[in-house]
Amino acid sequence: MPADVPQPPADPALRAHLARLRELRPGLWLHCDDAHDPCDLTAQAEIGVGLRMVVLLEGALDVSYGTARVALSHHRSGASAALVAVAEPDRFTRRTRQGVYSRRISLGLCGDWLAQAGGDMAAPELGHFMRRHLATRRWQLSPRAAALAEQIVRPPPLVPLLQHMYLESRTLELVGDALGALCQHAAPAPALRPREHQRLRELHAFLASGRADALSLGDIARQAGVNANTLQRQFRAVYGTTVFEHLREGRLQRARQALERDGVTVGQAALVAGYTSAANFATAYRRRFGTPPKLARARV
Repeated sequence: MPADVPQPPADPALRAHLARLRELRPGLWLHCDDAHDPCDLTAQAEIGVGLRMVVLLEGALDVSYGTARVALSHHRSGASAALVAVAEPDRFTRRTRQGVYSRRISLGLCGDWLAQAGGDMAAPELGHFMRRHLATRRWQLSPRAAALAEQIVRPPPLVPLLQHMYLESRTLELVGDALGALCQHAAPAPALRPREHQRLRELHAFLASGRADALSLGDIARQAGVNANTLQRQFRAVYGTTVFEHLREGRLQRARQALERDGVTVGQAALVAGYTSAANFATAYRRRFGTPPKLARARV
């Protein structure tokens, strides 16, 4: 049991929470949530040296690593994540409120596991980050990373050995994406003027409205008042993805919500996502969320 996991508590809700903790490899721990919190709870435990990562796909979460508080909530720009360096033993705090929903992942990467993997010898930026106690980096997940996180939270029904391998492979890929984002952050990003940031925020809201779904990149660039190359470069610099990847993600998310909340058919969800073929939609949906769309509809 890692240093940030307390001994089995008396509270049933906290016992159930800890029962979902899984050691994928020595020094690499995974915890997932996909539920409404059953009660108000503040839990604390000691944490050891290493990295802690949280990914929020939907809902809200509120945790602290020492004095570094990480409060995330889902918004239109998609899944968000935070990475925290724990350079010396400290205290972890998790706060829940009755009825608050979260679909999230927490990862613990112990110092020994990181050292075995190469640590700062392979990535000086990572070593610098890890030596700064409670240094925190937040970012928006790429569509690929968000898809990996969804697959981890909702894995397919497999025998225990295959499911462990499934979770381990996707977790390692997600960790690689997170550390890659950390190293990229060390490189200077293109400098944008305040007006350019404002223009991108306005464009982001326009894309989220669904009104751009049928437009070409040139049409969208004209809406933003820039040429297509400038738009792609600036959009990726701020949001970490391309314009069309962002649009595709938004359509798939709306289709998933239509399946889960409204009980539409797979064919109707395909139209929501912009697909004329239900089979092509099912393939894209499974690649994005890790399960076929008919399973999402079955949960209604």
